[in-house]
This record gives sequence, C-alpha cells and structure tokens, in this order.
Amino acid sequence: MRMERLKNAALIFCLFIVLVVIFSSYFRAGEVGTFFGALAGTPLLVHVFNRLVPRKVVPARRRDANRRSEEALVFELDERQE
Repeated sequence: MRMERLKNAALIFCLFIVLVVIFSSYFRAGEVGTFFGALAGTPLLVHVFNRLVPRKVVPARRRDANRRSEEALVFELDERQE
C-alpha cells in the first residue's frame, strides 16, 4: 500500500512538471501564470482521470481462509507445548 501511494505521488508530481512545461512553452505564460496554471490543472486532471477510468477491483479475502490459518497456528502452538 505504501509503495502504491508513493508511485501515485510521483506520477502526480510528473504531471505537474508536464503542465509547467506546456504552460510555459505552448501558452507562453509568465512564471507566476505557469506555476498557478499547473497548480490548478493538476488536481483537475487527476479528478477527471479518476472519474473516467474505473479502479481495478481487488478481490476480497475469504473469511474461511483466515479462520483456517488461525486454527492451524493454534494447532501448531499446541503441538510445540506438549
């Protein structure tokens, strides 16, 4: 989970840099206009992307699997104590 958050933060930072380059070169905005344009455009593009692209579904873990593993762990601990 931590690596995924780090990857998403890095991608957002890269998007910000791309927007700075686009605003400074293609739109010929000044330094302040470029910065604020990229600052406003980054969350807007992230929101639009999250609305258009569905998230991948992560299958839920089964409750039976957890219970079985806990029972196996208790069984192993009981065997070692004997």
